[in-house]
Amino acid sequence: MPHQSLLLITVDCSVLDFSRLQNQLRLALDYIHSADRSSNKFSIMSDNKEFKISQVFNNLSSLRHWRDGDILKRFGAYWRIHLFVYPNGDMHQHLVCEKSQTDNWSIRTTCDVIVNGKPFKKGLHFEFQQVQTLWYASYILKSSYRKFGIDESVKIEFNVKINNMTGIGKKKKSINFDDDVAKEFSDVVVIAGNQKFYMNKMYLSFHSTYFKTLFSGNFSEPEKSEIELEHIDPQDFQYFLELIYGISVVDDDTVSDILLLADFFNAKTAVKRCEDFLLNLSEKPLKEKFEAATQFKLEELTKTCIFGIKNRDEIRSVMPDDPSEIDHSIWKKLVEKSLTIS
Repeated sequence: MPHQSLLLITVDCSVLDFSRLQNQLRLALDYIHSADRSSNKFSIMSDNKEFKISQVFNNLSSLRHWRDGDILKRFGAYWRIHLFVYPNGDMHQHLVCEKSQTDNWSIRTTCDVIVNGKPFKKGLHFEFQQVQTLWYASYILKSSYRKFGIDESVKIEFNVKINNMTGIGKKKKSINFDDDVAKEFSDVVVIAGNQKFYMNKMYLSFHSTYFKTLFSGNFSEPEKSEIELEHIDPQDFQYFLELIYGISVVDDDTVSDILLLADFFNAKTAVKRCEDFLLNLSEKPLKEKFEAATQFKLEELTKTCIFGIKNRDEIRSVMPDDPSEIDHSIWKKLVEKSLTIS
């Protein structure tokens, strides 16, 4: 069996002919035949919001001055990459963040810049504001083209971490969990951040094994009238609660945070509704869907992502650098899929 797997790697790489895939698949097979993987831990200790935005710019030699990338909506703002090419070939990459509202707002970020898959700048800080929506992020000299594999095209990627947001309009609540009606019918108060949610233990227990265990008497919490959830954003918890109450609040801005909580609380209905959104309505790129599918073990989404891979770039985009990030059975499916790509 190991010889068959090795043969599969050899055939696959001769078809696809790119070294990164060869290395990753070889690492993956080493991983598959190694000892059982340790459990995939997922921390909920940070409420920082993160996303990636990338853009491929082609025909650089004919590009004069500037070109805008595609718009990506994340966390209530519209993002795009702006490339400016000087007459001598040097280029400037800008990250643009815009809001439709006219009130004062700000988004404080930390970014890494990736050029053609290679780290270029790390840990850059910038605060986007109503009066400053364009960030002159980094500068590439033409003399550095060879180092980063730049010829007639270049792929610019920003890994963005949002550290703080102010003045960004939040969605109106569909359900109030702190009004007189909620207080009257509640038997427990759940605290997230500085906000109190007046809830019913039975309803929470029905939708979440986390809360079922919490209220079962196996811990010290069941007799408490108030329970504090540490390091959980109250807005995200509001979205989670609205979802288990049957309100459709899932969109491309909220799905990641809701999935995070649904997985943490082991709320299967909420997880399924998020998966349905990613399958049928989401405009997130394939890579982000695949990452969510493998991280949260969303079987239908995983199958759909692998089935939908059409070319070398797509199969390369979904492969993590660390093979242990995804299950060995999924690695096998990716190897099999690679054989079907010409």
